[in-house]
Amino acid sequence: MKVKRIIDRTISYSFFFITLMIVLFPVGWILITSLKTEVQMFAIPPVLIPKPTTFLHYRDVIFNSPFVRQLINSFITSFVSTCLSLIFGIPAAYGFARFSTRSAHRIIFYLITAVRMVPQIVMVIPFFLIVSMLGLSDTRFALITVYLPFQMTLVIWILKNFFQTVPHEIEEAAEIDGLSVFQRLIKIIIPLCTSSIGVSAMLAFLFSWNEFMFALSLTSRQAQTLTVGIAGYVTSFQTFWGKMSASAIMFMLPAIVLTLLFQKGMVKGLTAGAVKG
Repeated sequence: MKVKRIIDRTISYSFFFITLMIVLFPVGWILITSLKTEVQMFAIPPVLIPKPTTFLHYRDVIFNSPFVRQLINSFITSFVSTCLSLIFGIPAAYGFARFSTRSAHRIIFYLITAVRMVPQIVMVIPFFLIVSMLGLSDTRFALITVYLPFQMTLVIWILKNFFQTVPHEIEEAAEIDGLSVFQRLIKIIIPLCTSSIGVSAMLAFLFSWNEFMFALSLTSRQAQTLTVGIAGYVTSFQTFWGKMSASAIMFMLPAIVLTLLFQKGMVKGLTAGAVKG
């Protein structure tokens, strides 16, 4: 038994290590590239440990490019659209979880969540025409408005199942105490499902933070986000690998930090509805 346990543990750790290397290799290579000089980037064989390291690419990106403006645009559009998706999505998810007893309500729910299945490239042209006709091109408001349907459907799709796991008896007791539907949602459901709401908020935020297609089509300069800014380092004549890698590293940092900070809450939220008492 002891030998079998050692073998099983060795196999498990081996698979874990291989998977970890596959996942981290692209990120590690981008980090190494961001610290290389121009000569080291094109050296053969490839330079794995840059000596000397340079931070000139980070300096150029921060001080000699629209990086700060693009970072602010990304944060504002992601944060505002996420907040709005929660404000509208939580009551909608609660309504579907508690009052969607008829088949018509289920059909509406499936139609709403079907928005997630539509490829974004199909929606680019209609949104571009609408935004252009309204004179909202190259504005944060346009991006927030376009992101909102996709984020809100994600929030509804995730939270509906979690709200259904809350025992009806708790709400019935609150109803006897005189609480309205809205009060039950605010005072009972939301406090009991904070981890699940946090998961949906995190995923909605990352959707808009990483989004590229709409940002590329609907913005040109003032409202341009970081994803478009990073792609801008690939030109017809040259690819600025150092600046692009430095921008990518700084772009990934907020998402990595948020994930690490809320890791326990995300695991708890994702498994909250797995077992029903």
